[in-house]
Amino acid sequence: MTSSYLTQLPSKFGEALRVLRKRARLTQDEMGRAVGYSREQIARLESGARLPDPAVVVALFVPALFERHEDALIQEFLALAYQTRNTTRLTVTHALRGHSDVHTESVPDVRHHLPAPLLPLIGRDADLAALPAVLADSRLLTLVGAPGIGKSRLALELAHRVLPAFAHGAALITLADIDRGDDVPLAVVRGLDLTLHPSASPVDAVATYLRTRRLLLVLDNCEHVLDGTTLFADWLTQAPGLKLLCTSRVPLDLYGEQEWPVAPLQTPDMTEPPSLATWSAGPAMQLLVARVRAAVPGFVLDDTNLVPLATLCVALDGLPLALELAAARLRDLPAEEMVAQLLALRDSGDRSSSWLEQSKRNVAARHRTLQAAIDWSVHHLPASLAGKFLQLGVFAGGCTPDAAQAVAGADIDELWALARGHLVDFDGTRVHMLQTLRAYAVEHGVAQGELQSTRARHAAYFRNFALELFHGLLGTEQGLWMQRGLTDHDNCLAALRWALAQDDGELALSLASSLWWFWYRRGLFGLAETALTDALRLSTSQAADRARALNGLASVHLAHDDYAASLACHREGLALRRQLQDAIGIATALHNMGLTAYRMGDYAQAIAWLEESVAADPSADPAQAWTHIGIIALNTRDLPAAHAWLQRAWELAGPQGGWIAAFVQHHLADTLFDMGELNRAHELAVASLNGFESLGDSYYCSDSQLLLARVALCRGDVTEAQALVAAAMAEYATRGDAVSTAEAHLVQAELAEASGHWEQAELLRARAWAERHTV
Repeated sequence: MTSSYLTQLPSKFGEALRVLRKRARLTQDEMGRAVGYSREQIARLESGARLPDPAVVVALFVPALFERHEDALIQEFLALAYQTRNTTRLTVTHALRGHSDVHTESVPDVRHHLPAPLLPLIGRDADLAALPAVLADSRLLTLVGAPGIGKSRLALELAHRVLPAFAHGAALITLADIDRGDDVPLAVVRGLDLTLHPSASPVDAVATYLRTRRLLLVLDNCEHVLDGTTLFADWLTQAPGLKLLCTSRVPLDLYGEQEWPVAPLQTPDMTEPPSLATWSAGPAMQLLVARVRAAVPGFVLDDTNLVPLATLCVALDGLPLALELAAARLRDLPAEEMVAQLLALRDSGDRSSSWLEQSKRNVAARHRTLQAAIDWSVHHLPASLAGKFLQLGVFAGGCTPDAAQAVAGADIDELWALARGHLVDFDGTRVHMLQTLRAYAVEHGVAQGELQSTRARHAAYFRNFALELFHGLLGTEQGLWMQRGLTDHDNCLAALRWALAQDDGELALSLASSLWWFWYRRGLFGLAETALTDALRLSTSQAADRARALNGLASVHLAHDDYAASLACHREGLALRRQLQDAIGIATALHNMGLTAYRMGDYAQAIAWLEESVAADPSADPAQAWTHIGIIALNTRDLPAAHAWLQRAWELAGPQGGWIAAFVQHHLADTLFDMGELNRAHELAVASLNGFESLGDSYYCSDSQLLLARVALCRGDVTEAQALVAAAMAEYATRGDAVSTAEAHLVQAELAEASGHWEQAELLRARAWAERHTV
């Protein structure tokens, strides 16, 4: 501090403060930061509109404004502060008789007032409908939630709603600017505008003041001073008319506390077709659009910007702070470009959490970027736990506790600790993280140089998981493993992409070769082809993994009707299987070569390879091979032979259940349909569809739906048939299956005829013929 010589101060406290501040060469902003006040509060003190608090003057103003040798001036300044408070509302003093009773002088009943919100609250109607009743039934209510989720704003709105119930009003106590729990009572003293004698206890002063009042205290940002919140229970016990409404990123963990989790705002459902009416009515979109309109006058939400803004709401997890920051950024960037930049930053692990920034001067520093908001929580964690939080960011779509332990070293207790701080969601079985928090974790993991080693552990873990998934989808618990695959598919893809980016052919091939059957069963042929091709290109070793990958790639080529490529992959894979003396693998390759020959129309070669596959591994179940021989007989219109082979396969597969049973049921139903046994065909087709659905097998579900559509048509149920064909067509379109699409168009042609639309029927048949001809 730079000072000049002063012999006397002005006669008024405010004027003296201004002289001393200017002597110290401090602006009102700088003075406010030095003592924990706002610029407006300093200005009011200097103008006489606000009364000084002598205790605060002693503790904070004096060190900021005086040199140590200026005792006389300090005493003069303090005297001015006391004189200005000649209408003191509360004095706490110690008796001179050797005891410390607390005495209160005459205290007028002051009604406390809350600050008025600058903008309306959007998207919290459900919370505000329920919370008044919750607060009526509890005396300590804590709003808890993730950084930037809007706890403070919701608390202020709730306090305004319930204000008439409190004779002495409500007061907002902001705890963000204090660093220690011991300072909580003094912060309450300031918030209530009480005056203390320098030797008095703030704890007793607050308790005495609250004792006879019906008052609501809103205590904002409690998470970093939890040890100071233990006083809340004492105050509530001593003051029956008091209620506390707190905000915190973690529960206060006090007896009698009622927690209220504050959730993100609901975001548009982007699995549904875009709808201006539906999406614009959602809370997240309403908030974003309202703030964009404030920043960009004349802004209109329409069909041209609906999808980019909806994507932004989803990418930002419906966090109000994030949406506010995004709205400010949309002044300078079109929505499409902003979404692209944000997602690109996240994909690269760059600073997406600091890219969105608020420039308004009256916004707290911790709310000017997402990074600052999350920093506030992370910096109050123990260093070890903070490091594990950053490592958990490597998971895409969440993880199991076992994965969290293996990759990030986070045990169950630590996961619960992070969940209490709302940095993760944890239900005891799975850990989830909001995308905004995950982006922060990845960015800071990069900055600390730990991300690569964490990603390596992540990839190793999911390499093992993918292999278990491959075998699980061939075993007796296929439905369970299909669900596990769906749950952790994003993690598997993240591991594969990292392996490819590192040019780690061994890891990439192991992952891709284990995942192909899951992709095939889900109809994800494009993904499977790209991943398998890239992995095979990188690695020339690992004969077993390579053979499994070649089998997968051949199957995908077959699904795309590329028969030559399919056979080439199978022959290369078969050579590797023979080199490894892998009987099961040899049988699998020959079986799939038989399927390819069947699709090519070479039925004799198909049957030869299928029979050879059964001979290659006598211990294996021949049900699938017999099923395919039955399918060939069906296609050559030898219905008795088809039925015999399929019935034989069913006798083996039926008791097993699972995928093979549903597969045999479908083709047996197809045969019975051609034999005119509609009731039995319908029964088996329904059973096969149910079986595939229970396994999450979307590829074969569509074939069963098309068969059921044909049965419904024969029974005269046109409406049912149309619905089933539409469902099957949607899946065929997704996977680009031209052959199956042609079959569906033929069924649609029959439906058109049944409805009397002869011209449409001819067009559909011509389209089906063209599709078959192209293939």
